[in-house]
Amino acid sequence: MLLKIRHALLEVTSPPATKQSAIIINNEVIISSGSILQPHLVFDGDKGSENKEIIARLQRGQLLNVQNEEDEEAQRIRLLNFLVTFDPQQRRPRQNQNAASGSRQPHILSRFTAHPLYVFCAAEVSRNLHHILLTADSEDDGEVLRSSFVVLGLRTPDKEESFKRFLAHIGNYLRHLQPMQTLDDVLVMCSPFGLENFYKTISIGKVSNVMGRSGCLFAISNALPLGCEGSAVFNNKLRLIGIVICTSFQRQQENVNLTLAANFGYLLRNFMEQLGMSTSTFQLTREPSNFAWERTIVVIESAGQQGTGTFIRVHNKHFILTCAHVVGQSNEKVNCRAADREFQSEVIWCNPDSDRPFDLALLTAPQDVPERCCVRLARSPATLGQMVFNAGFPYYVNFSYKHDFNPSIFQGRIIKCDTGAIMSDGSVQAGQSGGPMFDQNGCILGVCVSNIKLDDIVYPNINTAIPICDIRNTLQQFARTNDVAVLSNLVASQDVRRVWSLEMPPIRSKL
Repeated sequence: MLLKIRHALLEVTSPPATKQSAIIINNEVIISSGSILQPHLVFDGDKGSENKEIIARLQRGQLLNVQNEEDEEAQRIRLLNFLVTFDPQQRRPRQNQNAASGSRQPHILSRFTAHPLYVFCAAEVSRNLHHILLTADSEDDGEVLRSSFVVLGLRTPDKEESFKRFLAHIGNYLRHLQPMQTLDDVLVMCSPFGLENFYKTISIGKVSNVMGRSGCLFAISNALPLGCEGSAVFNNKLRLIGIVICTSFQRQQENVNLTLAANFGYLLRNFMEQLGMSTSTFQLTREPSNFAWERTIVVIESAGQQGTGTFIRVHNKHFILTCAHVVGQSNEKVNCRAADREFQSEVIWCNPDSDRPFDLALLTAPQDVPERCCVRLARSPATLGQMVFNAGFPYYVNFSYKHDFNPSIFQGRIIKCDTGAIMSDGSVQAGQSGGPMFDQNGCILGVCVSNIKLDDIVYPNINTAIPICDIRNTLQQFARTNDVAVLSNLVASQDVRRVWSLEMPPIRSKL
């Protein structure tokens, strides 16, 4: 039996009506993120205590069999009205149709009633998501539902055994998938904003990070709007590898745009285990990243804050380059962690005014750092449209050897070059300050500083970095002379300050 995996739009028509993306397999089984249930599982009103018990059961990892009529909590889900909209089959043009006319058959969607079958929470996804959202302004119920999944059918299964055979067949489909790695190509098929007008919209990006022992959760570079939760994530061979569970969240009263997806193989295995099925055929492994530049990146912890730095090589001397606001003005030493070690680093120089460009600090590097762990400074200035890779530790770094050393890599392009500043559309999040912007050759092209913030709104996919070419000569002069006074030249000029403060550029008016 072949598997036909299609995009779908799932809707709960019971008030408050909600819509989001979903996956439909063989026009039969629908899977989507449990976040679609969030507006219906509020904790106030007559059903408040019942809803709390549903959330508690999911937190405990208990499968919710919605078909069980004796289950009072399941009845709450069963009373909701679900509709699924999708394109059940591809219609081919008639043979006598004039191909030269360029006309196409209309894209016709069909809508069906969907029957909820199960709701389950994936335990390891939940643990890793909790770590990411630990400092976010999110409530427990929202977090649990983001790591939960709803399974529906176009018809109620006649026998549980036939449904389990169907799941086993999907498992067989997943056996030959290769483990995900950073910078793997991905394609997301979604319906932004939950609108039929945007049905089957695609977004192409890269895997930015893989988390969890079995790679159960991964971040992608795709910037997706609300309504894309539940979307299918495919690899470069169009094989299903994940389901989008989060496109944004609130942190310190600011909106964070970060797309996270759950590994579909892990979800299926977890679901089958909760149904009491054998999962011996599943071999979910997580292989080390093949991104060679990871070993050049350093986590910096100072005064309770975390940021990113880079081992750099200048005239055969090794240093750590980062941002001044990561280090802090009053610190002479900071704690650092690299891929293979944890150490203290001395602050050689820190911009005395970190609120002004260039927001830079230079630290000592351990004497025995291998050459392969140090990045060369880019020789050429950034060019418009150039591909870049912004690297660092957004939100989910843990300064401990008990957890993976797992920097994230966000691919983007240079979108503007200005005096003393380069801008890219590659994602930069809190914790990536001081991190490297690599060019395609693995040289450091810039130091990531901040996102653009305008009218109290943060735009994570428009960010600013310090061009290495503007500070290269100063770093080389210091490496030759060891004269710290030379580093005062890293404080930017007035023209550069104007660019960084987003002041209005000079305009010659001829009105």
